[in-house]
Amino acid sequence: MADYIYKQKPHKCPVCGYTIIADILFGMPAFDPEMKKEINEGRLVLAGCIVSDNDPSWCCTKCDTVFYKNKTTKKV
Repeated sequence: MADYIYKQKPHKCPVCGYTIIADILFGMPAFDPEMKKEINEGRLVLAGCIVSDNDPSWCCTKCDTVFYKNKTTKKV
């Protein structure tokens, strides 16, 4: 399986072409009506409370392909 790495959230999934790409939220969020709405609309996915240095940032809500944010920093 390939790693999909992007500078910003992709507009569509390169695997299935679906255009609803959700943000992935790690941790223990405090639920509110807006968060529930985003989850129901497929714009937000909860991923659990264990966070690592290599977690994906987004996922396709149709085929579950995950995408990583390019975290490369420039050296000065």
